[in-house]
Amino acid sequence: MRWLLLTCALASTAWADDEEPGQDWSLVGARTVPPKDNLLEAELGYPASVSYLRGVLPGVNVGGRAGFIYAIEGLTRDIAPGFKGQVLFRLRFFDAGKLSLGLTFEPGFFIASATLQGLRSGLNLPLGLRLGIAASSAFAIGVQLEVPVWFEFGPYGGFNFPILTGGGVEYFITSNLALFVKARLGPTIRVHRPAEVVFDASVGIGYRFGD
Repeated sequence: MRWLLLTCALASTAWADDEEPGQDWSLVGARTVPPKDNLLEAELGYPASVSYLRGVLPGVNVGGRAGFIYAIEGLTRDIAPGFKGQVLFRLRFFDAGKLSLGLTFEPGFFIASATLQGLRSGLNLPLGLRLGIAASSAFAIGVQLEVPVWFEFGPYGGFNFPILTGGGVEYFITSNLALFVKARLGPTIRVHRPAEVVFDASVGIGYRFGD
């Protein structure tokens, strides 16, 4: 995506002027909040949600998310407003100052009312890889590769296998408060139907606090 290439170019320029490794947590990248710290996140877009994460071990966060969806897992062919709940697991396994890598696992469920197919429900098993780039102490970039597999119940159900790429940019107003924008795009391979292109995008805010 053009906006992601542009932000990477800006980050390269910032590296030359700022040797700081950036903040020790991230909303769009791989860094996790430290043990006993908490993170509240609210995002508005397609979809909208509120999340909570807590640091339980160095590099390990757990929490939950509740949100409003406009369509089933980013599909746009049929409007389906509903609810989605998830358990969140984040693992940071590499951090070299400017660059960090991590994994996300966000199992959950959804229930929605579709215009064409009525009530729909299913399970989500999203697995993702994140690359974090600390451009400066106030500016960071996240790049994502995610496989948010989901299974739908009922006569129209079955396994669905999305492959999504995307990322985001975040700006730290303070060391505990940050704004972000993020987006993902890619195909969903469907068992009983043709593949469809899906996307999601949102803007939001995150606040880190201790006990």
